Amino acid sequence: NIFRNSGHLAHAGGYTRQWSSSIGDGNDDGLTLVAQPVSDGTTIYAMDTESMLSATSLTNGARKWEVELAPENEEADEVSGGGLAMVGDTLIAATIFGEVISLSAVDGGVNWRTNIGIPLANNPLLIGDFVVVQALNGQATALDLLSGTVSWVEIGAPAGPSHDRIAAAAGEGDFVVHPGIGGEFVGIRLLDGGRIFIDFPTTRRSDSVLDATTTITASPLILPQGVLVATRNGHTSLLSKQSGARIWSLPFGLRDTPVVAGDVAFMLDQGQRLRAVSLAQGKLFWTKTMQRFEDEEDLEDPINWFGPLLVNGKLLLVSDTGLLELRDVNNGEVLGRQDIEEAAMAPIFVNGLMLLLSQSGNLVAYR
Repeated sequence: NIFRNSGHLAHAGGYTRQWSSSIGDGNDDGLTLVAQPVSDGTTIYAMDTESMLSATSLTNGARKWEVELAPENEEADEVSGGGLAMVGDTLIAATIFGEVISLSAVDGGVNWRTNIGIPLANNPLLIGDFVVVQALNGQATALDLLSGTVSWVEIGAPAGPSHDRIAAAAGEGDFVVHPGIGGEFVGIRLLDGGRIFIDFPTTRRSDSVLDATTTITASPLILPQGVLVATRNGHTSLLSKQSGARIWSLPFGLRDTPVVAGDVAFMLDQGQRLRAVSLAQGKLFWTKTMQRFEDEEDLEDPINWFGPLLVNGKLLLVSDTGLLELRDVNNGEVLGRQDIEEAAMAPIFVNGLMLLLSQSGNLVAYR
């Protein structure tokens, strides 16, 4: 959704594998799956690391259609990116080749395509009559949803791209929050691209190359209380929607987009600690450390977690090593754990199915 808060999700219960279907190329040769799949309730649409877009039946995993979005004679060349969004029967694809493409969800036919000229990453924001896309150099571009004409551009703070998985913009009414790769958050008027505010969260020293960057990998959340933002290595803050002023700030960054229910935000920090925080006061309710290594004694074979999501009153997280954990919202204790496919990102939930995109490029349905 445009606010980027996944909210409280319903699930039929149980996580038994139903079917698996390949979307094309997965994580390999320096390329990483970045685009989270989208669905209209009957079909799931996904993009592989080479910008092949496919439509798959939710009923049985059968392929409905596929279309290659890469320009002729071009390859991804060790740069990951791309994203998908959907409104009605229209798909919007942003590609690593710098194109924004509007397609028919029925058959993949192209309505329009606009070349931004800069590699694009993460799912576009569809808000009002606009499409807002994020580039790997930190630029945000707004286009007309019907024609693909560029409406405005927000350059952002100068910085080199430092991570394939960058955050997506969020919106509400005439208000858009753009996460730049320099660590800044820019409040923008949707209609004309004018700046409302700019905020630069501070960063902290880290021994990890990725965690030392200013890159924002957790998408901002627009909430009634304000805008919840975080860099990967720095602070997690709640900002005023009117001025960008910080209402509160906590001294840790986030790896993935938080989930909010009422006054509580559940989040996974850069140290893979699961936290529950009060939105009203920035008060920390509890913290639990996730398993960080498959071999915890020798600190070998690291585990990367995605999430959390709030599903049937429980927190759900998945890992790139093939683990699914359910945790108690009241204290973070483990309620259940099972083996699944090795996750490339957090799953989505559609009509009683959990749909997971695996590192190998398979869509796997669980019920």
